[in-house]
Amino acid sequence: MIILILIIVISPLTRAEEVTVSTEADITAGAELARREALQNAFLEAVQKAAGNYINKSILVENSQLISRRIFSKAEGYVSSYQILEESAAEGIYQLKIKAEVTSKLFSDLEELKMIIKTQTSNPRILLLMDDAQIETLTRTSVNEFQAEVAAIERSLGAISGVNPNAARIQQFLKNELQQLGFELAAGDIENIFLNSLGSSEQWQQNAPKLLTSSKRKWPFELLITGKHDSVRLGEKEFSFGPLIIQGVESSFSVYSAQTGEKLKEIKFTEKAYAEDPNRALEIAVEKVGSSGAVRLTEELMPLINLNSGQKSLKLKVNNLASYGDLTSLEKVIKKLEGIKSFKLHSFADNSASYILNVMQSTDVLAERFNNEEEFPLKIMELGPDYLELTANL
Repeated sequence: MIILILIIVISPLTRAEEVTVSTEADITAGAELARREALQNAFLEAVQKAAGNYINKSILVENSQLISRRIFSKAEGYVSSYQILEESAAEGIYQLKIKAEVTSKLFSDLEELKMIIKTQTSNPRILLLMDDAQIETLTRTSVNEFQAEVAAIERSLGAISGVNPNAARIQQFLKNELQQLGFELAAGDIENIFLNSLGSSEQWQQNAPKLLTSSKRKWPFELLITGKHDSVRLGEKEFSFGPLIIQGVESSFSVYSAQTGEKLKEIKFTEKAYAEDPNRALEIAVEKVGSSGAVRLTEELMPLINLNSGQKSLKLKVNNLASYGDLTSLEKVIKKLEGIKSFKLHSFADNSASYILNVMQSTDVLAERFNNEEEFPLKIMELGPDYLELTANL
């Protein structure tokens, strides 16, 4: 008889964890509501405790906003089951002690988040511009009756001429969310200089990619994202309590390389919301574009920037180095650039230096950073997935 013994090794990413926590809530609107609040607090504390056992405390503190938004805001979803060990209501306080089972998904999500935290400093800098959010642009003509109604309401609220409040809100929501997700945005003064350089306000979206390459200025960002949106009424839906209006916001984003002006990706999606009042439905849909839209953009941008590609080797060749002094200046640049973990000089001959770099970002992003360097000007000659050739503009 042959006996097969199957040994299953459970890794940290596939295990669940039991956590015991105690919480309380003030009884201000009845014991039942206080009990519910205490239970929600217990779920959050259980997830926080499990996360604290898995991630270094300094990482939790330094990245508290990102982790809170991505993990702790949905704490209840990580609790698969729980058992109430003790509960009491006395002197206006509801106290609760539970044993909760935290699912393995928490640890897989934390592992993914650790990678994002580790590599977020090497993410490309982004200039994000949303259609009518810019003072320099003109409000587009409404294309249907509902949009005309919205435009009239916005004018009655005293909106700045030429600025669409919804576009401005979407742009601000997206910027805030992208920063929470670890992206660096171009500074406000750079955004203003870029907009002022466009010339015709009516054609700014068409002119923006051309400006990237026609201008002699080196723009201190790697990706330009321009967005458009349209508000559309999608009808009504009957519910048991009555009809609700369905309002949608259709959004499209074009992603360009700041180095070449090439369109890298076109991203489109629609968010919709339900409400009795059309203005409220539109407001909710706009908020959804900002929150979930940033996540959608991040998912689409990841393949472009190799956000989770991890560390890799890259061969760097730099030409037109006349002396060891130039070599020293070049290495100062390499040392300060984000995303380069280490480097080693391979050879220096015939005014050219070759290096092996260990990097945490794509070649395109690294090339943009070299190209934006002002202390030691460098020009991109050739690039590939694991190869980059530059020449010094001395």
